Amino acid sequence: MRLRAIRRLTGLSAKDFAAECGFGETQYANWESGYRRPLPENAAVLVDKFGVTMDFIYLGRDTALPYNLRVALSSRPSDKYSNKSRDIPDS
Repeated sequence: MRLRAIRRLTGLSAKDFAAECGFGETQYANWESGYRRPLPENAAVLVDKFGVTMDFIYLGRDTALPYNLRVALSSRPSDKYSNKSRDIPDS
């Protein structure tokens, strides 16, 4: 869910977002759906490109995000990132 929120802030489709970041479409879809987690080197691309943090990507902690990004993410009720209890955390 967190990756989806980041992507939707960009206004890109999942396919275009994956291409923009240099990820495979299926690879990114697995991350966004929570089926798999991105490797740290892939998450680092998102950190560099979008100003998010590893803590946000992996743990959902938004306290270290830039204020404007934190506000933008929290103002999208349909894209609320969650910390649901699951075997594979949201990504």
